[in-house]
Amino acid sequence: MSISEDLLLAQRRLQQLQAQLETQVAATNQVSAALELRNAALNASTTHFMIVDARQSRRPIVYVNWALALAHGYRHPEDLIGRSVTVIADRILDPATRDQLRRTLDEGRPAALETQFARDDGSTFWAGFTTTPLRNEAGEITHYVTLGADISARRERDDMERALQRRLQMEMSERERVEVELRLAQKLESIGRFAAGLAHEINTPIQYVADSVHFLQSAFADLASLLQEYRAAAHDPRSASSADARDRLTALETACDLDFLSEEVPKAFVRSLEGTERVASIVRAMREFAYPHGEEHVAADLNHAIATTLTVARSEYKYAAHIDLQLGELPAVVCNLGELNQVFLNLIVNAAHAIQDSDKDACTGRITITTRALGERVEIAIADNGCGIAPENLDKIFDPFYTTKEVGRGTGQGLAIARSIVVDKHGGRIEVSSTLDIGTRFAVLLPVRGREGKVAA
Repeated sequence: MSISEDLLLAQRRLQQLQAQLETQVAATNQVSAALELRNAALNASTTHFMIVDARQSRRPIVYVNWALALAHGYRHPEDLIGRSVTVIADRILDPATRDQLRRTLDEGRPAALETQFARDDGSTFWAGFTTTPLRNEAGEITHYVTLGADISARRERDDMERALQRRLQMEMSERERVEVELRLAQKLESIGRFAAGLAHEINTPIQYVADSVHFLQSAFADLASLLQEYRAAAHDPRSASSADARDRLTALETACDLDFLSEEVPKAFVRSLEGTERVASIVRAMREFAYPHGEEHVAADLNHAIATTLTVARSEYKYAAHIDLQLGELPAVVCNLGELNQVFLNLIVNAAHAIQDSDKDACTGRITITTRALGERVEIAIADNGCGIAPENLDKIFDPFYTTKEVGRGTGQGLAIARSIVVDKHGGRIEVSSTLDIGTRFAVLLPVRGREGKVAA
């Protein structure tokens, strides 16, 4: 082969090598561009990203992005490259979390944690991250890849939400406590107010009983002395036919007024029985009204409850109004009867006060109480012909402590508590209509099946 042919062959070989080199350079440039794009994307992300070489015992960091480096207080990712991953792991504040992370990775399992890290300047932050082992074809772990994020803001929001929730729970507990105390205070106020009236209601029939017993005691003494004379005459054969004995007995019957006693003693027994029955009915009503029903909701007869409340509250309305009862047939209603008794009492007393404020008396004042079934609900309406409520005050009457009564006649809690009991505790509602100087009507609507079986409005 000539020299010229060798040169030509060498030239061609050189050209092939140059083409291969250019191809490799282009491929390298493409890979470099791809790596730069990857790095740019990872560095632009707020997600923390880190790769650790698991083949070396010190487990050096081989890649970390800007977000992770800055979060841990480093100025540049290069400050972490080549350093052991312990510079990050040892900054976990909770020792138990550090140990858990090491055990999980040593076992070759992914680890997902939320924990608090410390920086060199003493500041701290919360991060959530997942570390996943990468394996080669032989199944050996070669690297660990960590993805995470700074969750300090989220944790702060969660802490604020928990604190707010705790505060709301405390406020709700306090509100419930205050409501219980207010209901108790109003019940005590009612009991105190009715104590004198009940004493008077009981005193009247007791006086009938006492007067009748005194009369019966005197009558028994007279009849006992007469009976003794009859027995003496019956045991003495001579006196049975003696005119003197007969005259003596006749005189004694006249002195005892036997005809009068024969007529009045049975009446005295009737008065005594009526008086004791009246006292017993008042005591039964008071016992039913004041019975501690707790929080339990059970089926109850609301018509009987209204009658009981009227007995207890009689001293409040008997000099103010006549009661017109129009009680319809009602199904048993699931409720807390003690609480509803308080509602009925408040509405009846308010009606009596409204009638008194309109200068009416028991002859002209009227409280009409009607009950009726309305499908899945029942309605209890209490209407009066009292002074009525001004239109501008209708929206305020259920506000706590709002009252138009003079000091000492009410706390302003009656209607607020009544609404809370009916609406919040029984799933019902209270409707009110009023015309100034004409009267007011309150209607309590309750679901028959109780709060849990509340029907749609």
